[in-house]
Amino acid sequence: MKVSFPTDPISIQKRIQSIDPVKYGNSRNYIDGEVTLLSPYIARGYISTKQIFEHVSSLGYKPYQITKFVQELAWRDYFQQVWRNKGELLFQDLKQTQPGIRNYKIPKSILRDHVQTGIPGINRELNDFYETGYLHNHVRMYIASLVCNIGGAYWKKPSEWMYYHLLDADAASNTCSWQWVSGSFSSKKYVANQENINKYLKTNDHGTYLDRSYEKILEFNFCPKELEELFDWDLTSVYRETENWIESKIWNPNPDVHIYSNSNPNFPLDLDSSLPVLIYDFYNLDPNWKKDILANRIFMLRPHFFRKFPSSPKTMDFVFALAKNIPKIQFFWGEWEDLLRQLNSTRPEIYWKEHPTNKEYIGKEEERDWIFSEVTGYYPSFFAYWKKCEKIWDRKNLPNQPNLF
Repeated sequence: MKVSFPTDPISIQKRIQSIDPVKYGNSRNYIDGEVTLLSPYIARGYISTKQIFEHVSSLGYKPYQITKFVQELAWRDYFQQVWRNKGELLFQDLKQTQPGIRNYKIPKSILRDHVQTGIPGINRELNDFYETGYLHNHVRMYIASLVCNIGGAYWKKPSEWMYYHLLDADAASNTCSWQWVSGSFSSKKYVANQENINKYLKTNDHGTYLDRSYEKILEFNFCPKELEELFDWDLTSVYRETENWIESKIWNPNPDVHIYSNSNPNFPLDLDSSLPVLIYDFYNLDPNWKKDILANRIFMLRPHFFRKFPSSPKTMDFVFALAKNIPKIQFFWGEWEDLLRQLNSTRPEIYWKEHPTNKEYIGKEEERDWIFSEVTGYYPSFFAYWKKCEKIWDRKNLPNQPNLF
């Protein structure tokens, strides 16, 4: 399913206004279902799950009609809570060692210009993915199942490959989802057979290695030939692509967006020492954040962050196009200490939004816009988390809408 993601505020607002939570609940698993296509804007912090929740709640539906939609929003908050509470442990097996590991690489057949997984519907979606930077959630599960549960790959490098190419790259959602499918953050592995794939991708493929019962698939003790050839996905190599994209902005004298860097003193940050500093980053591009105050607005591009979480040039183009909706934003390539040296002795008030990757910042942290901010801490499963959220949602609606659930 080829899609596009506009970056102008009017188009994004129209997309929000077009949400149909009831149709979403009924059809979201189908490739042509009523999905919102808002995930890249949510992942980049341009809009929040709370904003979407409040918008949908204002449409006059009874809570039971939109429960499935709200649950899907809550999944995002849940994954963020896992990261918030687990920290670096997010990037290790969360519950148990992934079962059935045979390699620590990725199948070459999922790579650009090599797409040939043996499942035509998956091939189609992978080719679209490289073109658009987007994957339907069901397709993500299918790919992860092929790579980990059929191909035998450990989840970590494949999850890094997918994150790199996603416009909606979110390390919490992506990592937890790969672990859930592969069985390291769930009680069992997720598998899909060809009948299931045909149903939800609207394909009619037969005779593949998945064209058999679930019992037979779970008995697999071999790797299909289409998944045998492996590639060693290397973060250092793909980081160079991100770095090269950023360097092209630093040294181009006439770029569409200029990035300030200590390596190029001809372009220092333009700072007003009398104003506070607002820090934006890969996970916070909220154009409405403190929009009514005068401030120095700086998009931090930290090399150590992108070494760990590199993103494709396509994703970086999307991020910068979104960021340009923030008036007078300046882009800075450097670490936190580099920015402090730029600020020199002025010591302005510095604000940023909470995120697990922002631990080195010093100043005033503002809490993430959680849907149910009262529900905190680590929950070993989404539904344990959701039960707490549901009680709060029920209680808030109880005076006007009794017996909703």
